[in-house]
Amino acid sequence: MRLLVVIFISVLCHVPLRAQKAALAENYFDQGQYDKALIIYQRLVENQPRQPKYVLGLVKTYQQLSQFSEAERLLKSRLGETRVYPLYYIALGDNFNKQRLVDSAQRYIDRGVQFAFQQPNYTISIGKALTDLSLLNDAKNLYTGVMERHRDKDYRLQLARVYGELGDLAPMFETYLSLMETTPRFIPSIKRYLETYVTTDKDNRGNVLLKNALLNRLSQNQDPLYNDLLSWLFVQQREYAKAFIQQKAIYLRLGNNLQSLRNLAHAAHLDQQSTMAKTIYEYVLSVAADPRIQLSVSIEILSIERVSAILSMDQIDSAYQKLLDDFPQLDQTQLILDYSEFLAFELGASQRAISQLNQAAETATKPFSQGRFRLLLGDILVFNERYNEALVNYALVQSALKNDDLAQAAKFKEAQTSYFRGDFDWAQTQLKILKSSTSQKMANDAIALHVLINENTLEDTTQLALKKYAAAELLIHQKQYKKAITALQELQNDPKLDRLADDVLHTLGQTSLAIGQTDAAKNYWQNLIDNYPESVHLDDALFELATLMIQVYNDPQTAKTYLENIIFNHPDSIYFVAAQNQYRQLRGDQIN
Repeated sequence: MRLLVVIFISVLCHVPLRAQKAALAENYFDQGQYDKALIIYQRLVENQPRQPKYVLGLVKTYQQLSQFSEAERLLKSRLGETRVYPLYYIALGDNFNKQRLVDSAQRYIDRGVQFAFQQPNYTISIGKALTDLSLLNDAKNLYTGVMERHRDKDYRLQLARVYGELGDLAPMFETYLSLMETTPRFIPSIKRYLETYVTTDKDNRGNVLLKNALLNRLSQNQDPLYNDLLSWLFVQQREYAKAFIQQKAIYLRLGNNLQSLRNLAHAAHLDQQSTMAKTIYEYVLSVAADPRIQLSVSIEILSIERVSAILSMDQIDSAYQKLLDDFPQLDQTQLILDYSEFLAFELGASQRAISQLNQAAETATKPFSQGRFRLLLGDILVFNERYNEALVNYALVQSALKNDDLAQAAKFKEAQTSYFRGDFDWAQTQLKILKSSTSQKMANDAIALHVLINENTLEDTTQLALKKYAAAELLIHQKQYKKAITALQELQNDPKLDRLADDVLHTLGQTSLAIGQTDAAKNYWQNLIDNYPESVHLDDALFELATLMIQVYNDPQTAKTYLENIIFNHPDSIYFVAAQNQYRQLRGDQIN
């Protein structure tokens, strides 16, 4: 018994030791130190000759050292054993390919594929090995051959991806559509994958082929799945009217869910197609029987009408009051919040909004609703420069909801209010706590404000420039954009501006854009790029200018130069992925 224990402990000690050696060999390999990797892999294979991971690691190392004969000898010795690991066939084929011995390579690759025909459980591993080596036609033959011989096996998901990598889009779409039809749980992930093959351009090859495939299937089978996918495609193409026709067809056929129509309206609204969004919402309102949906959609319609100035201020005011009267039995939290925002920031009736929110907060039965009321109440009080009252409401949110994201938002607003007032020390105290916020956005906002204050109070003990900048930001918060621009322009002449110069330019650009002064915004951001290459706002300005060039000036070539700057010089930017995607679209790439 004691001997067995000793053996067991010895085995346990050797397992982590081998794992450490394997990790070291991989590390040497990745660093290009192949001679060192070779020694370790040879010892590992000597001790465990039937461990495929070590054998294949040694083979790859031999290949990097151009020792193809050694790799071939090792693989053939393993393939000569009673129990064969089929990936050795693929590895041997690859070894011949690296020597440009194509016929010999194909012979072993075919043997690996044939092995899977007999033992299909190896299909996934062999298929992955083939695709990793870009042997895509062999991977296609593998998956189709196994499914033909073993009807219970389904490798359509893997096959579709191989079709995509081969550029065979028509069979790829057909395979994915069949898979979505039989396995609905794959629909969300397949849609995400299809996004790489369709663009906003309806004449793009992928768009045309997918549309044809869907229309063909819909003509043969009135499955709502195809209507939904057509709607999804039309959304990618920003053709919301066509997407609406498809979603309406689904609703008329099934009649049990309005959420897809509401999602479509929301997407259209986000894409600044407000008229279409309103049309879809109005249709939902006309067919909805649930009062909760009626209220929610009515609020959305009113928000569109506010932005689009379809109705007069008095008409919007009356419409909100009517909704309050028509749905007294429902939760009116969002309605009251929207109405209060309208009263304070658009109608100029702040006191009515304050009274309404105070009453709503006092009667709210849910802490989260109460917190949302008090958070907006604080914002309106700051808007009216009633700072102490605002701070009281922010504190009440924090005490009621503790560590909730809403409480952290209230703490940030408390710090921001102190900043607006020029009380930078207290603002920093609050911001230090928020820098470790669980909300990434909140943490980023806190860090940005903390850095701004820190950089502009260390050398300037009077803090006059920062106080003027904070006052200008308060004007922006109060939507007094023209006054804010005047204040910022005056600040540009301040001899103590120094570190704030790039912040002022960036804020001037954003504020000018807010009132439609696109030329001014462009000039401010370009000034920042030209004169402050180390600014933390540089990537912001580059991305904002690229967006302006596309959306306002119809100048994609100039937009590409700004996006290239982000891609090549700012890989850590939050805009990096968006810049890559936008650049590829402008260049007309087929993104696979």
